[in-house]
Amino acid sequence: MISDEVWVRLDPRTGMVRRFAYGRWVLAAIAVLVAGVTWMSGAIVPRLSHGLGGGSASVSQDEAGRRRIEVEIGLEVVNEAWLPTTVTAVGVRSAGLALRSVTLDGSGAFPRSIPPRTRMTLALVLGVTDCRAALSEDVPLVVEVEQWWGRTTAEAQSEEPWHTLSVESACRLNAS
Repeated sequence: MISDEVWVRLDPRTGMVRRFAYGRWVLAAIAVLVAGVTWMSGAIVPRLSHGLGGGSASVSQDEAGRRRIEVEIGLEVVNEAWLPTTVTAVGVRSAGLALRSVTLDGSGAFPRSIPPRTRMTLALVLGVTDCRAALSEDVPLVVEVEQWWGRTTAEAQSEEPWHTLSVESACRLNAS
């Protein structure tokens, strides 16, 4: 038989699940939820995508008689976030293309604020420096964005290669 002194010393909750363990799971779930909402809102990382709006190609000669291949591509940049995004610059990262100019829709200039779930239309004039390299690589559209904490760069996501059709037709024009 166990004496009463031993029973008093023993913890009656021994072997039972503590309430504090449930609290940890609840805190972890709340942290995951807050992280997901922050990501979807675009508060930390801008969420941009773009689609093709059309394009044209031209081949001309400069003052020295060299061929100059240029393509003009219309793009629609979409703010996929829940918060507005301010775009301060646009560029491309490519070994075969050089950005010559960017024209915004209407009479606007950078910086341009894009409200949530809306579009900004722009036209890029790209010089083709190397046809083979331009057609073989995936060219990201790089967007500089001003956030509440400072400036950052992000790649606008696209489901399809946006430059290949115009560059291919320009390179075919150059071959003839």
